[in-house]
Amino acid sequence: MKLKNKIVVLAGFLFLLLSETGFSQNSALFTKAVQLRKQGKFHDALAIFRLLLSKDSNNTAYLDYVSVLTCKTLHDETKPDNPPIDAYKHCEYLAKKSLKLDSTNGESHYAYAFAIGVISEYATHKQQISIAGIMKTELDKTIKIIPHHAGAYHLLGRWFDKLASFNSVEKLAVRVLYGTSLPEGTYAQAAAAYEKAVLYEPDYILHQYELAAVYHKMGKDADAKVWLQNAIGAPYAGDDSQQVKNSCKKLLGDLK
Repeated sequence: MKLKNKIVVLAGFLFLLLSETGFSQNSALFTKAVQLRKQGKFHDALAIFRLLLSKDSNNTAYLDYVSVLTCKTLHDETKPDNPPIDAYKHCEYLAKKSLKLDSTNGESHYAYAFAIGVISEYATHKQQISIAGIMKTELDKTIKIIPHHAGAYHLLGRWFDKLASFNSVEKLAVRVLYGTSLPEGTYAQAAAAYEKAVLYEPDYILHQYELAAVYHKMGKDADAKVWLQNAIGAPYAGDDSQQVKNSCKKLLGDLK
């Protein structure tokens, strides 16, 4: 074999070897980040996913995780009177980019719903009504593709909870805008969604807190106390553990 041909073959072999090594490293990092996410180590997981996204900006999994975890960590740490709206809108951009790459990806629909759901918290009632239908559609798509998606059911619980709190005029506006395609929204529907979130992700205490809060609104304080006490005593030690447990203790104190 001529020297030139040998060099070409060697170069191709080295490129393949480096590519495989890079893939292996990325795969290991991805697995580690997913594990951290499941443990509630959101900041550590986010740091890895951001690194992976910097290497492959068109990877839908990286886009989805960065979008969701950025929204999650910012929402937990930001004061309500000073929301980082531009950062949330960037999360929305990442989720929509992921959907353009693969519209059948359930996690991408979830990421989009998560981003606009957070943005909606700081919007006017008129804007919230406008977002409501889009968010519900995205959550329905997520659950259709991934039936046991705890996060989607959690957001669905918040969606029903929010609609249940609307006054009659606001509920009429929702009906006018979306017709009969959207359910009215009741606390019972919110509770049913949170119950599924707890079922599919039993170790995450935020699901339990939100379920207890809705039970309280329904007048089911005995049930609420059970879940609050369970969450407070749980071994969960994620980034939001202390914050959630403090909320549980406060609500439990109000019920006594």
